[in-house]
Amino acid sequence: MAQDQTPELIETLAAGVAHEVRNPLNSVQINLSILRQELKDLVPDPQAHVFGVLAKIAGEIKRLDDFVSEFLRFARLPKLNVERLPLRPLLAELTAFMTPECSKKRVALELDLAGPDTVWVDGFQLKQAVLNLVLNALQATPAGGHVVVRTAGDKRHLALTVSDDGEGMSVETRAKAGTPFFTTREEGTGLGLPLVRRIVEQHGGSVEIESSVGRGTTVTMVFPAPVDA
Repeated sequence: MAQDQTPELIETLAAGVAHEVRNPLNSVQINLSILRQELKDLVPDPQAHVFGVLAKIAGEIKRLDDFVSEFLRFARLPKLNVERLPLRPLLAELTAFMTPECSKKRVALELDLAGPDTVWVDGFQLKQAVLNLVLNALQATPAGGHVVVRTAGDKRHLALTVSDDGEGMSVETRAKAGTPFFTTREEGTGLGLPLVRRIVEQHGGSVEIESSVGRGTTVTMVFPAPVDA
């Protein structure tokens, strides 16, 4: 019974976060901007210490705002809109979108598409899940590395894999990966993989993680959605 109530409890919590955190946060951002503008009239030196302090405050506010946004995306998944979609153009478009960011880090983003040409999934949520995995892989991969998006499937399943040859995870870290709010990164929210898991499980699928230190990570999303061979 408690398990069945989990989505409703998460949505209730999200509503509280939106009201009790985001609204005051917006007010702080507005007042900080006013304060910065008024100080410019009183302190002509833009390199003054006070402006450095304000910049740090603004950075922390942005970090908190990013966390709230990520949490709300995790908590408020829209109702599934499953439809028949061409898989290759969808992933090619996503890859083109991410290529400039990968190029900045000198990481190659590659597609290795096999299996079905069209699938029955929620396209928006599928792209959101793949985007999260690619971003995670990019963060873990040093310059000169590779991130590969692969697909395979049959008439009943779609397997979509994102792999990297980055830093990898220890056994202990891998066991905790996907737990909400668990992260090993200072700037991380710990909600990227949980969001991916929620999306895939909402489709009735599962997520598998393979990783070892120094040998990279592979995350496989298995969708038991109808697949057109």
